[in-house]
Amino acid sequence: MNKRRVFPFIFVVAALLLASCSETTLLFQVQDAVSGAWVWDATARIQDRILTSYYQTDAGPILQKMSHLSPGAATLAVSAPGYQSISVPLELRRGKNRLSAPIALAGRAIPGLDSFSVFESVDNGDFSMQMRPLDAAGKAILHHPCIDVWVGCVVSEQALDGVPARAEDAVGATRGAALYRGTLPWSWDAKPESLFRYTAHLSSADVIAAPSLYRVIDYLIVVPDPTLITHEELSSRMATAWATGGLVAGNPTRSRAPVMEANLAAALEPLKGRVRFYLITSWDVRARQS
Repeated sequence: MNKRRVFPFIFVVAALLLASCSETTLLFQVQDAVSGAWVWDATARIQDRILTSYYQTDAGPILQKMSHLSPGAATLAVSAPGYQSISVPLELRRGKNRLSAPIALAGRAIPGLDSFSVFESVDNGDFSMQMRPLDAAGKAILHHPCIDVWVGCVVSEQALDGVPARAEDAVGATRGAALYRGTLPWSWDAKPESLFRYTAHLSSADVIAAPSLYRVIDYLIVVPDPTLITHEELSSRMATAWATGGLVAGNPTRSRAPVMEANLAAALEPLKGRVRFYLITSWDVRARQS
């Protein structure tokens, strides 16, 4: 009698396992085309299923799973704020399906971008610059695509009455001798808890040594629309433009932002409409802790 009761149980378990194996599912990853990191507020649609993802890990994009699908021809559509949408045609088999490569979403713009702020820190003479995109209200934009920005920079001594300034926030401070003029590499921080994503870097080995304590740093941040200009073209044009001119102070005393020299402005004129330019100045930047 006991053996007869076992068979129905085994039959039910086998039926459940078979049903589980025959369910059609799709596994895939979505990543930022530039940083390779996860994409904030990405929405995936296939058949009648919708999946939206927000925070993920700082180790990279995780696998997304969509279940209860029907076998056959289908289209996976993926979108996110500030990104180009993408559609992937598929032929779903019964059971588990997995895309062999991640879906790389290309960022098109930082939603709501109005300006940037830059916060500097120094470690053994090396500068780190946190570049934070801001909206029209001056609020930091925390979640946005990794746009492949270009950053130019001029580092000057901060002077007062023709000599290096001895204190910060000095009334009448001006730009003194130029210590660096060039471009800045940057890195991307994908940690969910981070309050900023872009950090530019400047090694002390690239800056002319000076005993003075305070610096003025002028930045030119160029934000491209990747649908209108390629990385290669932007890099080439900016290298040529930066070689022809630089940044100067519109008002040398406590100017909020520099202005572009005439040659630089003329060289960048053909890029208008395809890129956006942001000029930022940081005063009272300490070159070292003491």
